[in-house]
Amino acid sequence: MNEYKRQINYSMPHQCGLYPPPPYIYHNMRAILAVIQCKPGIKEKYLPPEFEPIEYGIDVIFIVEYPESSLGPYNESLILLHCSYKGNPGAFVLNIYVDSEEALTAGREVYGYPKKMCDIKLSPIRNNKIRGTLTRKGITFLDIEVELTNKPPGMNPADMIANMPLYNLKLIPDVADNSKPALRQLTETILSWNVHRQIGAKTNYLKTKYSEFDICHEVLKDANINRGAFYVECDQTLPNGRVL
Repeated sequence: MNEYKRQINYSMPHQCGLYPPPPYIYHNMRAILAVIQCKPGIKEKYLPPEFEPIEYGIDVIFIVEYPESSLGPYNESLILLHCSYKGNPGAFVLNIYVDSEEALTAGREVYGYPKKMCDIKLSPIRNNKIRGTLTRKGITFLDIEVELTNKPPGMNPADMIANMPLYNLKLIPDVADNSKPALRQLTETILSWNVHRQIGAKTNYLKTKYSEFDICHEVLKDANINRGAFYVECDQTLPNGRVL
């Protein structure tokens, strides 16, 4: 963490940047991924117009614990909506929640990941069950539990991640003009995983709660949660992305 602080003019503040440049390396992460299907017609309300929703596709809730990374230790949660861009399938990142200012700022400024600060909990495995919760501004707006089946997952999580580009809408406001952003970019990033352990799972429950500060409840409340899940322990690499 000390080496990048000596870099000048990469990220703000210019004389002692908050985060290093990519790639970002994550060691010994553990995560649950719950595969869901959003109710038809919901995704098109939240996708930028350049993206086409894939109805009955693979939407994902992802809650992860990073004990060691290029940005320090932190927890994270993503909600991914299966869609396509110019015929190329991938996942639009609806929301990401983190509990680290380095992860928040790097994600927003480098890639356009729509990150917010949040209290994120991912429990240890107890009686073959893992629970994840997201609490923000005093509201626990997402509560999910998966149960390990001790069977291989129905799909290979590493292949799933490697073959699903993550799409973002990167917005930078204009300091002088509130009617439009100074920068509007569609971006794409592709993660890679080196899996140490993976176990199939099922989603026992998904509870959401309305919050005026987040839209997760509106998107997830009627989702089909019986699409499978898995638990994974792995190393992850997040490289530079590209502008679409």
